[in-house]
Amino acid sequence: MLSNQRWVRAAALGVLFCGGVHAADPASGTLTPDSPELSYTSGPFIVSNPSGTATGEPACAAPVQPCDDYSLTVTLPAGFVAAHPNAEVKVTVAWDMPADDIDAYMYADGVEVGHSASSANPEVMVIPAADGTHTYTIRLVPYLVTGSTATTTVQLVTPSSGGGSTPTPTPPPASGLPPRYQVLVSPPELGNDSGEPTLGFNPFTQRVMFIDYVNALRVTMPEDRTPALPVACDALWEDKSGTITQLNTLDPILTTDQATGRTFNSQLSGANSLFEYSDDDGETWTPGQIGIPNGGADHQGVVAGPYPAGFPTAGLLYPNAVYYCSQSVGAAFCSRSDDGGQTFGPGMPFKNLDCAAGALHGHPKVAPDGTLYIPDSSQCVLGNGLDGSSEHVVAFVSEDAGMTYEVRPIPQSAGGAGSDPSIGIATDGTVYMCYENADGTTHVAVSHDKGQTWINDTDVGAAAGLVATRFQAMVAGDPDRAACAFLGTSTKGPSESLDFKGVWYPYIATTYDGGATWHLVNVAPNDPVQGYGGVGPSGTNRNLLDFNDAEIDDEGRVLFAYADGCIDACVIDPAANSFAAKGTIVRQTGGRTLYAAFDEQMRFNAANPMAPDAACAVAARSKRTQLQTRVAWNAPDSGGSDITRYDVYRAPAASGPFTLVGNTDGKTDFVDGTADPAVEKYYYKVVAQNARGTAPESNVIELPLTQEAVVDTCSLPGEIVASDALGDGLGDDFDFEYLAVAEPQAFDGNLVITMKLAGFTATTPPPGSFYTVLFPLNGARYIALNSADGPTAFEYGTYSELPQGLLAFTPEGSLDERSSYAADGTVVMVVPKSLFGDLAPGTIISGFDARARAGSSSAPSRDTAGPGSYVIRGSAGCGAVGTLLANIQASTQRGAAPLTVRFTISGQSADGKALQSWSVDFGDGEKLEDQPFGAGQTSAQVSHTYREAGVYAARAKVKDVDGRVNSNTPEQFITVTAPGTGGGTQDAGRFGGALGLGLLLPLAGLALSRRRRMK
Repeated sequence: MLSNQRWVRAAALGVLFCGGVHAADPASGTLTPDSPELSYTSGPFIVSNPSGTATGEPACAAPVQPCDDYSLTVTLPAGFVAAHPNAEVKVTVAWDMPADDIDAYMYADGVEVGHSASSANPEVMVIPAADGTHTYTIRLVPYLVTGSTATTTVQLVTPSSGGGSTPTPTPPPASGLPPRYQVLVSPPELGNDSGEPTLGFNPFTQRVMFIDYVNALRVTMPEDRTPALPVACDALWEDKSGTITQLNTLDPILTTDQATGRTFNSQLSGANSLFEYSDDDGETWTPGQIGIPNGGADHQGVVAGPYPAGFPTAGLLYPNAVYYCSQSVGAAFCSRSDDGGQTFGPGMPFKNLDCAAGALHGHPKVAPDGTLYIPDSSQCVLGNGLDGSSEHVVAFVSEDAGMTYEVRPIPQSAGGAGSDPSIGIATDGTVYMCYENADGTTHVAVSHDKGQTWINDTDVGAAAGLVATRFQAMVAGDPDRAACAFLGTSTKGPSESLDFKGVWYPYIATTYDGGATWHLVNVAPNDPVQGYGGVGPSGTNRNLLDFNDAEIDDEGRVLFAYADGCIDACVIDPAANSFAAKGTIVRQTGGRTLYAAFDEQMRFNAANPMAPDAACAVAARSKRTQLQTRVAWNAPDSGGSDITRYDVYRAPAASGPFTLVGNTDGKTDFVDGTADPAVEKYYYKVVAQNARGTAPESNVIELPLTQEAVVDTCSLPGEIVASDALGDGLGDDFDFEYLAVAEPQAFDGNLVITMKLAGFTATTPPPGSFYTVLFPLNGARYIALNSADGPTAFEYGTYSELPQGLLAFTPEGSLDERSSYAADGTVVMVVPKSLFGDLAPGTIISGFDARARAGSSSAPSRDTAGPGSYVIRGSAGCGAVGTLLANIQASTQRGAAPLTVRFTISGQSADGKALQSWSVDFGDGEKLEDQPFGAGQTSAQVSHTYREAGVYAARAKVKDVDGRVNSNTPEQFITVTAPGTGGGTQDAGRFGGALGLGLLLPLAGLALSRRRRMK
């Protein structure tokens, strides 16, 4: 039941949505070289319009099928396109409700010239620019909405502006089908601090191990879960951390020896390391040893591989050598374990000790013949034919099990870039080096003689016009097959600066011919990995830290681990970058793998497209309420041919029988217009199709009838903006559960931020503790409960970064005296909104980043929560006033005459008065007046049959026992087509003008939790 506060706010907002509030503002604009960017807003969109999904053109008969049009004029002088041959007009449509779906169309003289009607947010359309004056109509269609406000940006994009195509020479096009991928995101409570992620694959169990700061996570792929699910489903992520390696760290690293299935986990701690290994995917861990004088204090790496020929292996306890490498300023060392990681020998230097400084080295790799390789991006190498310079990317090569090394440069390379290079080694020892060149581009070079010579040095990002790249990770399989995963942007400018306006995406470049040609794939084109603010070597934009990782499984499929810095609001608007570090794995699902033996097996088709794989119906993203039934699913592997249709089936039981209830033209959600609210549970499945055939059936999900969730920010704790798993914080005192934000009227002018910990073991914050929330996008401000510098106090101020990722805090004042803490670990901070500037309703605060520290404010974090984002609502509507509101719901809104519609009329009094009667005007001349509610009832149902074609507005009233009538005017629009015209039924339970009680706040564009959309 809604609280009084929420009911009053609903009443206050109800008047906002009567009439055409979605019109473009402004309604028109002119794009020219002098005005190369326009923007306008539309909305909020209240009424859904799924009319065009199966029939082509959208219907736009307001108010039942609303659309929004904008008149665009593009004026370019003669010769402009000749001077800018790749000029484009780019239209980007983004909206603020992540669960909504808005489509975009573009017309010239009534003829469609472009459209973007996927399930992505934003939708993007691009058309070629042309000289002269041309007029277009941009049309937005609210396919499935709950109150979104859309922002449309129109840009004239030319190579000189850093977007669109670039004249950079590209490698020759590769032949055959490119590989295909899925993105697996860690759940909300895990994987939230995954800067510098590494991973390992165990071929004996088919599981993946993933490092998230001090937490070792185990990932089970959907087809290996119990029961098995389609490959398109989400993976199972579990915390399988050890004990030693959960202590404070300066650098995490994890790898799995595929020959044995043993996973090594190391956490850097000064010139030492905390080290464990597991032979059962993290169920149990055995301590290992790395200690002085084995290495330096930074940038560690671990790898296992065969011993070189002739090495005395008799009597050794483990079949492979295990190498540990780390650096100290200019020098670096590698030590070797001959007992599987239990003990390590002395560190042997491989970087020149005469160097005063040197860039970070990449991760070590071992070839099948036992040769050890360590790549390096900018090396002070004396006496090796490089004139003492740092002008090349090099490989350090040891052929005697890490005792001595030779330096082997790539002559065509230019060293000095900020990212580690990465080496992949094929089954025959062919070496592929992927590196960030000094100009910021990603190159791959190939060697068949252990780095003595290099061939096919290629800019593998040129096909996408990438001008700045980071964090290369290379893997190889068969001699002629390899892949490099990396981050890239096509925007020119200071890519390391917080002022950088470029957007970064994750890419994988794959060769099947030894590096002669490359397939380049953006693996998350609708979900940036970093928004505005650059990818920096220091400061708040160093959230992604120094590297990513890649592996291949036993079938040659690429596994790419990266930290996603752009989540929540940033996915919609990259200008609101999250600076997150969300654990993410990209997994190959189709196309040739790196092992030719699997070509044309299962879904690893090389050249010929095939039918799609099974989709995955997702119960967590689907929902049934009295207002609507929405079914959502994950798109499957396409088989190499675009998916053209999804058929949606429903049944009254999990075993069937299933009936086709509708379809989409490629969208991954569907509104079931024939669901009966009287049925407690329905079961759904989905079947995909493409030009090559029909997919297997998806899994079956159960959708019970539920109440619409309402976010209440008028009372504590408010909206949860970040969640974290319990048990990962080294004791209850430092173990986050969630972070929440509220705006109660009693705290007007403040945000009330609740930080929930597992509990205070001594009923109070322990001495020396420091609990803070960082705001990197708001002047590097922080708020904190501080017990580290004396008596416990609540403060705010600014922070800055110290070496090795530590932070320094400068207090500026005290928080409101109503800030408090409780023995159960609830910490309430009352924070003045003025700290964040002008916070009008609808403003997004991004980057909530909670840290729990022990010892001092600048100590490493014991646990983290976030980052998260929050949309300002304001507290004006939170007062408790006696108000009576009504609601009307319809079982269907569209169909051929005669059309019978079942209406549900309900009401609620904010001061608890009982309801007396209800009335309904069906809109076709028939009414029911003052029908009594039963004792204690708050809703009633009635059926009505519409006999003639037309559009009818059904309206409801309720009275309470004091004779008061509802203050709002709820209505449902019913569209009736002529008999025999089909008409169909769609969008059942939608609120065609009616403000459903549980949806009032979301409709204002101010209330839905901004969770990341799962892909």
